[in-house]
Amino acid sequence: MLGVWIDASGDNPQERYGQRLRAWSHAFAAANGELQAGGITLDALHYAVAAWDAATRPVSEPPYVRFNPRVLDATCHRPEGTYIALAVVELAVPSPVRISDEWLGWQQDESGFPCMAPPFNQKAALCTLELRIPISADRLPTPTRPEAGGLPNLADAQAALEALIQEINTAVVPLLRVLEGKH
Repeated sequence: MLGVWIDASGDNPQERYGQRLRAWSHAFAAANGELQAGGITLDALHYAVAAWDAATRPVSEPPYVRFNPRVLDATCHRPEGTYIALAVVELAVPSPVRISDEWLGWQQDESGFPCMAPPFNQKAALCTLELRIPISADRLPTPTRPEAGGLPNLADAQAALEALIQEINTAVVPLLRVLEGKH
Protein backbone atom coordinates (compact mmCIF):
# COMPACT_ATOMS: atom_id res chain seq x y z
CA MET A 1 0.00 0.00 0.00
CA LEU A 2 1.36 3.39 -1.00
CA GLY A 3 0.18 6.90 -0.20
CA VAL A 4 1.66 8.52 -3.31
CA TRP A 5 3.52 7.12 -6.29
CA ILE A 6 4.77 7.94 -9.78
CA ASP A 7 2.29 6.77 -12.40
CA ALA A 8 4.15 4.60 -14.89
CA SER A 9 1.03 3.68 -16.88
CA GLY A 10 0.02 4.91 -20.32
CA ASP A 11 2.14 6.04 -23.23
CA ASN A 12 5.54 7.38 -22.18
CA PRO A 13 4.59 8.95 -18.83
CA GLN A 14 8.18 10.06 -18.24
CA GLU A 15 8.22 11.77 -21.63
CA ARG A 16 4.94 13.56 -20.76
CA TYR A 17 6.54 14.65 -17.49
CA GLY A 18 9.55 15.95 -19.40
CA GLN A 19 7.18 18.03 -21.57
CA ARG A 20 5.54 19.43 -18.43
CA LEU A 21 8.96 20.33 -17.03
CA ARG A 22 9.75 22.29 -20.18
CA ALA A 23 6.38 24.06 -20.04
CA TRP A 24 6.81 24.74 -16.29
CA SER A 25 10.50 25.66 -16.48
CA HIS A 26 9.81 29.14 -15.03
CA ALA A 27 9.18 27.46 -11.66
CA PHE A 28 12.81 26.26 -11.68
CA ALA A 29 14.24 29.75 -12.26
CA ALA A 30 16.86 30.64 -9.65
CA ALA A 31 15.71 33.06 -6.96
CA ASN A 32 17.90 35.81 -5.54
CA GLY A 33 20.90 34.40 -3.73
CA GLU A 34 20.44 30.82 -4.93
CA LEU A 35 23.15 28.89 -6.69
CA GLN A 36 22.17 28.52 -10.32
CA ALA A 37 23.36 27.31 -13.68
CA GLY A 38 21.85 28.40 -16.97
CA GLY A 39 19.15 30.27 -15.07
CA ILE A 40 17.97 27.08 -13.31
CA THR A 41 18.17 26.80 -9.53
CA LEU A 42 20.63 24.37 -8.00
CA ASP A 43 18.86 24.71 -4.63
CA ALA A 44 17.58 21.23 -3.70
CA LEU A 45 14.44 22.50 -1.93
CA HIS A 46 13.40 24.92 -4.65
CA TYR A 47 14.05 22.27 -7.30
CA ALA A 48 12.12 19.53 -5.48
CA VAL A 49 9.07 21.73 -4.85
CA ALA A 50 9.01 22.81 -8.52
CA ALA A 51 9.36 19.16 -9.62
CA TRP A 52 6.41 18.23 -7.37
CA ASP A 53 4.25 21.04 -8.74
CA ALA A 54 4.99 19.99 -12.34
CA ALA A 55 3.98 16.39 -11.52
CA THR A 56 0.68 17.01 -9.71
CA ARG A 57 -2.68 18.64 -10.37
CA PRO A 58 -3.55 21.27 -11.42
CA VAL A 59 -0.34 21.68 -13.47
CA SER A 60 -0.16 18.08 -14.64
CA GLU A 61 -3.20 16.49 -16.26
CA PRO A 62 -3.17 13.56 -16.09
CA PRO A 63 -0.98 13.77 -13.00
CA TYR A 64 2.42 12.08 -13.04
CA VAL A 65 2.17 11.55 -9.26
CA ARG A 66 -0.92 9.64 -8.12
CA PHE A 67 -2.52 9.38 -4.69
CA ASN A 68 -4.09 6.57 -2.67
CA PRO A 69 -7.90 7.05 -2.69
CA ARG A 70 -7.78 8.11 0.99
CA VAL A 71 -5.32 10.88 0.11
CA LEU A 72 -7.58 13.77 -0.78
CA ASP A 73 -4.70 16.14 -1.50
CA ALA A 74 -0.92 16.28 -1.16
CA THR A 75 1.13 19.41 -1.67
CA CYS A 76 4.74 20.40 -1.13
CA HIS A 77 5.96 23.90 -0.51
CA ARG A 78 8.79 25.75 1.16
CA PRO A 79 7.58 27.84 4.11
CA GLU A 80 9.00 31.36 3.96
CA GLY A 81 12.16 31.86 5.98
CA THR A 82 12.87 28.12 6.36
CA TYR A 83 15.23 25.63 4.82
CA ILE A 84 12.79 22.73 4.68
CA ALA A 85 10.16 21.46 2.28
CA LEU A 86 6.79 20.93 3.93
CA ALA A 87 4.58 18.19 2.55
CA VAL A 88 0.94 18.60 3.56
CA VAL A 89 -1.20 15.50 3.08
CA GLU A 90 -4.95 15.45 3.70
CA LEU A 91 -6.51 12.06 4.46
CA ALA A 92 -10.19 11.05 4.55
CA VAL A 93 -10.75 9.57 8.01
CA PRO A 94 -13.73 8.29 10.01
CA SER A 95 -15.36 10.65 12.43
CA PRO A 96 -13.84 10.49 15.93
CA VAL A 97 -17.29 11.18 17.43
CA ARG A 98 -20.69 9.58 16.92
CA ILE A 99 -22.73 11.59 14.42
CA SER A 100 -26.47 11.09 14.04
CA ASP A 101 -27.69 9.03 11.10
CA GLU A 102 -29.15 12.11 9.39
CA TRP A 103 -25.58 13.06 8.44
CA LEU A 104 -23.70 11.13 5.80
CA GLY A 105 -19.99 10.40 6.03
CA TRP A 106 -17.42 9.38 3.47
CA GLN A 107 -18.84 7.07 0.78
CA GLN A 108 -16.99 4.13 -0.74
CA ASP A 109 -15.54 4.56 -4.20
CA GLU A 110 -15.21 1.76 -6.78
CA SER A 111 -12.06 0.53 -5.00
CA GLY A 112 -13.97 0.14 -1.72
CA PHE A 113 -12.19 2.99 0.08
CA PRO A 114 -14.43 5.38 2.04
CA CYS A 115 -13.14 8.57 0.45
CA MET A 116 -15.86 10.04 -1.76
CA ALA A 117 -17.99 12.90 -0.52
CA PRO A 118 -21.75 12.29 -0.71
CA PRO A 119 -23.82 14.39 -3.13
CA PHE A 120 -24.00 18.11 -2.35
CA ASN A 121 -27.77 17.98 -1.84
CA GLN A 122 -27.37 15.82 1.30
CA LYS A 123 -26.12 16.72 4.75
CA ALA A 124 -22.59 15.46 5.29
CA ALA A 125 -20.09 15.44 8.15
CA LEU A 126 -16.68 14.70 6.63
CA CYS A 127 -13.56 14.37 8.74
CA THR A 128 -10.06 14.83 7.44
CA LEU A 129 -6.64 14.48 8.96
CA GLU A 130 -3.97 16.95 7.86
CA LEU A 131 -0.45 15.62 8.07
CA ARG A 132 2.44 18.07 7.93
CA ILE A 133 5.71 16.39 7.04
CA PRO A 134 8.84 18.55 7.25
CA ILE A 135 11.54 17.39 4.85
CA SER A 136 15.05 18.71 5.40
CA ALA A 137 17.19 19.71 2.43
CA ASP A 138 19.74 17.00 3.22
CA ARG A 139 17.08 14.37 2.37
CA LEU A 140 16.82 15.72 -1.19
CA PRO A 141 19.22 15.27 -4.11
CA THR A 142 21.20 18.26 -5.32
CA PRO A 143 20.31 19.10 -8.92
CA THR A 144 23.05 19.14 -11.54
CA ARG A 145 23.84 21.73 -14.20
CA PRO A 146 21.12 21.84 -16.85
CA GLU A 147 21.88 19.98 -20.05
CA ALA A 148 19.99 22.70 -21.96
CA GLY A 149 20.09 26.32 -20.77
CA GLY A 150 16.91 27.43 -19.02
CA LEU A 151 15.46 23.91 -18.77
CA PRO A 152 15.48 21.59 -15.75
CA ASN A 153 16.98 18.12 -16.19
CA LEU A 154 14.41 15.32 -16.28
CA ALA A 155 16.70 12.97 -14.30
CA ASP A 156 17.13 15.57 -11.54
CA ALA A 157 13.39 16.25 -11.36
CA GLN A 158 12.69 12.51 -11.27
CA ALA A 159 15.19 12.02 -8.43
CA ALA A 160 13.68 14.93 -6.48
CA LEU A 161 10.17 13.47 -6.91
CA GLU A 162 11.33 10.04 -5.77
CA ALA A 163 12.93 11.54 -2.65
CA LEU A 164 9.77 13.52 -1.78
CA ILE A 165 7.59 10.46 -2.37
CA GLN A 166 9.82 8.33 -0.13
CA GLU A 167 9.59 10.89 2.69
CA ILE A 168 5.82 11.25 2.31
CA ASN A 169 5.19 7.50 2.18
CA THR A 170 7.36 6.89 5.25
CA ALA A 171 4.97 9.11 7.21
CA VAL A 172 1.66 8.34 5.50
CA VAL A 173 1.68 4.58 4.82
CA PRO A 174 1.60 3.51 8.52
CA LEU A 175 -1.49 5.70 9.03
CA LEU A 176 -3.15 4.30 5.91
CA ARG A 177 -2.55 0.78 7.22
CA VAL A 178 -4.21 1.69 10.53
CA LEU A 179 -7.18 3.26 8.70
CA GLU A 180 -7.59 0.12 6.63
CA GLY A 181 -7.21 -2.17 9.65
CA LYS A 182 -3.93 -3.64 8.36
CA HIS A 183 -1.65 -2.99 11.33
